[in-house]
Amino acid sequence: MPDDRSLTRHASRRNFIRAGGLTVATALAGCSSGDTSGSGDTSGSGDTSGTTMGDTTSDGTTITFWPAWGGYYEDTFSKMIANFEEKYPDITVDWSAQGSYAESRSAVFTAAKAGNAPDIAHLGKNATILARDTGFFTPISEILPDLDLTQYLGAGRVWSTVEGTTWSLPFNNSQILLYYNKNHFREAGLDPEKPPTTFEEVRQYSQQIVEQGVADNGITWPNVNWWPMSWMAEQGQVYYNEKNGMEGEPTKAFFESDAAQTLYDWWMNDLGDLYHYPGKSNWGASEKAFSQGKAAMHMNSSGGLAYLLSGFRKQGIDIGVGRLPTPNQDHNGHAAGGAQVWVTNKESRTDAERDAIQKFLQNMTGAKQQALYSKATGYFPAHKESVDLLEQQGFFEKNPLYRTAFDQLQSWSPGPATGGVFSGALPRTATAVVNATDRMWQGTSVDNALTSLDAETEDQLEFYERRDL
Repeated sequence: MPDDRSLTRHASRRNFIRAGGLTVATALAGCSSGDTSGSGDTSGSGDTSGTTMGDTTSDGTTITFWPAWGGYYEDTFSKMIANFEEKYPDITVDWSAQGSYAESRSAVFTAAKAGNAPDIAHLGKNATILARDTGFFTPISEILPDLDLTQYLGAGRVWSTVEGTTWSLPFNNSQILLYYNKNHFREAGLDPEKPPTTFEEVRQYSQQIVEQGVADNGITWPNVNWWPMSWMAEQGQVYYNEKNGMEGEPTKAFFESDAAQTLYDWWMNDLGDLYHYPGKSNWGASEKAFSQGKAAMHMNSSGGLAYLLSGFRKQGIDIGVGRLPTPNQDHNGHAAGGAQVWVTNKESRTDAERDAIQKFLQNMTGAKQQALYSKATGYFPAHKESVDLLEQQGFFEKNPLYRTAFDQLQSWSPGPATGGVFSGALPRTATAVVNATDRMWQGTSVDNALTSLDAETEDQLEFYERRDL
């Protein structure tokens, strides 16, 4: 629990944020634990202008929910909400998809400042500390006092509790996977059933693919924060001190660590031109390079399994899925991507609305609904029993490539490096990491870029800690 000093500091932060300190430079995508990471179709941005506050009418109770994702994911939200309303016909859910994690955070915070927030918000995990510090939200532990958080998968629930208080519920979780073209592997003389699992194997496979003239590049993935965060976590290296902010306000960054040096030396120097660089935060360009055959391997989120596999197969790719390659054979797991659901503060909330919100949270994060969400998207379900349901339904037998993602999740072990990154500065850090990586591709040395990144990040940490003094 926070001490008196930290309670005072958090209260003063809220005043700052309300005064206009919410602006952060992000380009947030859908699955990741970083503001510039994850995958999903960002084209389906919802119009929030017609959304109203939850109320109780003679016809029943209405509550509002703003899911982050529209586009491809919107149909699934629609089905889940229809299931809920069928079970509870006296409750209506007024919902509006926002388009991306960045848009969701911006829309919810703006609406909250204007006194017109939705009842339930769907926020990317990078927003955890910012959301807590705004004062816009009620802890889930107050909404569901008898909540058993252990019913949720550990890799997702670690983001829910901060300093002993449960603020949110896990909704969708993801990890990075390797997608590869089996035909390219065959043409290059590689075993199509054995994807690379280490940095060195990725380099070797890529070199053989290029030397055999199969593709211009061996591999591609988007330049987003999730990859460096994950590869540092796989080496047991935190982003920040204070155990990644789990045990206090972080003040120091570790981008000059051996772990960061290892991953960037490999990325920039060992791989080099064997890697297709799609530009900053450009998921679409990376996917396109793979789908058009310019690269034989592509890394993306497990949260996009359904639409990625469908799309790649329509383009005639014999697709394979492997785990995230790591610096060596040690696999600690990496920080899960995805998002949580939060409940906003509303002094005027009625008992009926509160009851409706409780039912909605329990239903939407329950085993059946989460199994539906997982099947339709590729995200890991938040609820443990969802995995048993999927097994019983024979889902993995019919869809063996999904099993790879779940097997990778099983290797996740809790710890400071793998359990999330807790700082209000994290969205800014995520952007700084992307920019530093881009500078390396423009010719800045790894050493110089990491030194500058470390200093910039520590300035951000100090700004977040002291900006209201």
